[in-house]
Amino acid sequence: MESRPRQSRSVASPSSPQLPPSSQGRLRPSSGYDNQGYFGQGAFLLKKTEISVHSEPAEPSNDDQSSDRASIASTVRDDRRDQSLRTTFSNRASDEQDSIHSSVWRSSENLPKLPFDPQPFGTTVSIEATQPTRINEQKMQAMKGLEQAASMKRWAGDGKPAEAWGKLVKDPELWDPTGDTLVYFGYQRPQPSFRIKASVLEDTKSAVLISKLQEGFQRTVKLSPSREPTSRLRGGMKNLNLISTGRSNLPTLSEDTNYSCENPIRHEIHFPAPDDASRVEILRHHITTRNLFAFRLGRPLVGLTYYQALTDLHERLLAYMPQDVDCAELIVRYLMSGSLQNVASDPAAAAGLFAWTESSGIRWLEGWREAFVHCVGMYDNLRGLPEARDISHASRMLLERSHVELQARIEACEARLSAFNFDDIWMTSTWPSKLPHRAFNRLQHFLTHYYQKTYKCWPPAAHGSNDRWLTKELVQRLQLDFGSLYDLYVDRRRDWDESSEHKTRGDIYMKSLDGDNSVTEALMTVDQKLRCPRMPHPYPLLPATRTEILEGNPLKPKIFSTKAKMMEKRILHACLESTNSLHVGAETASNGLVEAFLRFEKTDLVSEGNPREVRQGRWILIYSILQMLATMSVDTPGLWFTDVPYFLNPRLDACPPWHLKAGQTLEKASPMLSHCWTAPMSWKREHELT
Repeated sequence: MESRPRQSRSVASPSSPQLPPSSQGRLRPSSGYDNQGYFGQGAFLLKKTEISVHSEPAEPSNDDQSSDRASIASTVRDDRRDQSLRTTFSNRASDEQDSIHSSVWRSSENLPKLPFDPQPFGTTVSIEATQPTRINEQKMQAMKGLEQAASMKRWAGDGKPAEAWGKLVKDPELWDPTGDTLVYFGYQRPQPSFRIKASVLEDTKSAVLISKLQEGFQRTVKLSPSREPTSRLRGGMKNLNLISTGRSNLPTLSEDTNYSCENPIRHEIHFPAPDDASRVEILRHHITTRNLFAFRLGRPLVGLTYYQALTDLHERLLAYMPQDVDCAELIVRYLMSGSLQNVASDPAAAAGLFAWTESSGIRWLEGWREAFVHCVGMYDNLRGLPEARDISHASRMLLERSHVELQARIEACEARLSAFNFDDIWMTSTWPSKLPHRAFNRLQHFLTHYYQKTYKCWPPAAHGSNDRWLTKELVQRLQLDFGSLYDLYVDRRRDWDESSEHKTRGDIYMKSLDGDNSVTEALMTVDQKLRCPRMPHPYPLLPATRTEILEGNPLKPKIFSTKAKMMEKRILHACLESTNSLHVGAETASNGLVEAFLRFEKTDLVSEGNPREVRQGRWILIYSILQMLATMSVDTPGLWFTDVPYFLNPRLDACPPWHLKAGQTLEKASPMLSHCWTAPMSWKREHELT
């Protein structure tokens, strides 16, 4: 056999080509170290470790022992000589570092007997690694600072806020004690990051993942470290009893893993980053590997940003899954199952979901609508976020337009409700009597006083940086109050007459209100000024007039009672009868504004004027307030998460920025979804039950 020249192999990750999995498995240390140990500097050693194997063959021999040479550990020398494995630790990566730290690992004399004399091979192994010494701490901290600038976050779903996350080395959420497969980020990683069952990957039907399982199959079942032969001690390599003379307090593999004979390890698979990847790209690659298994197991998502996590996961699935699989649909199901699409009150996550849902190949309409509505509601907190840069220009323009329109609507509503100011309605009034207008004004003062007492001041103090006092919570409270008044006083029997012979809006009003032209004109003015659709059942229950009260039952003075007192009692009785008090529920009857209004009605100049005109004047103000609240109280239909402090009814014209497929619609918020439009349906159900 001809003598072979001196051979040298060098392995560096990721800048140098990767070793085959079998070779890497022999060179990877068997002990797992924590983050403080030399071998625990995951991404650091991926860049800085080099392993060189040098062979010096002896004299030519007639026996070809190449097969034996491949089957033994290349670090073994002659038993009769002092054997050592020298590891040189150098900080040569830093120009300012001059000192070189080294430690010697000496092999034990109790090595197993080899089937041949290893002396002719003269093989040595040199491991050179830049180690994180104290002199290099400042540089390592700077690198960590870069990672903190784009720190990893964890999104648990169910509306929980994003939290800082740093368990990429070993993720407890992806560590199954019963699993038979260990997952490493790279071939030179000192310890596995995940432990799963092989069936998790087999069920994907992915040729790439199944191939990794086959390549990482362990022909010899891996036992628990506590039950392995004594030749395998901490700090050493397989089949070598090596003891470090440097650091002796490093943890063993058994301290970081839970292998057992009952749950043997049958597969070891690796997901190394590309050789030419930058530091951030390597981090993104490993995060996506982690999210791939989280996606399969239904665990929370992690990443630098929400958009990055979803985009990288989608790209990885496209690379791994069969071509006939809709990877976007798989991610949508994953998000929905864990409520990860809940971006309420989280502007960064909302921006990420918004950018991802509009991406080419995704176009998830329901997710886009959810993210868009929440982004408009949180627009003031969204504009300065880096995540907002991932949103397309067209969508940013839609966000800004909807935000401006929403703020204008809030401002208009505040101007009206600050003093319940709807006096401009009476400017065109043709009402012959002044009594309805005076009743209108007295109700204004009553409402202002009532809410001043309720909120200590009216309007309440402004909240947030935009100086807006009208919040979603306050609108909902006002809607509940005035909706209860509507339920108590609305005439359920009278509605609009929309028969074909009435062509104009005015005709419909005139027909339906039976000649009450003054009330009709006032209601038309309200709808025109507020630009609202007409409200169903727009007329109140009306008490009898004074003339009707006296007809057939003239007043007869009694002892200690005058005619005025008797008339006042009859009017109060007529007003009480003209309500729906027998048909409303306990919640409406016990409403604070309803109770206060009933007391106000008993004392508001009952003996003066016509009680019917007084009721009409008050109703016009209630109707106006209800129409104004309808523009703000309705959320966009179809949203999954609405329990937020901001408004969820932005303008959706020209949305989304892509063409919808046939059958797809984007339902918008409308006043016709507010209480006064939906209440008649409940009346109908009550009537059917009775």
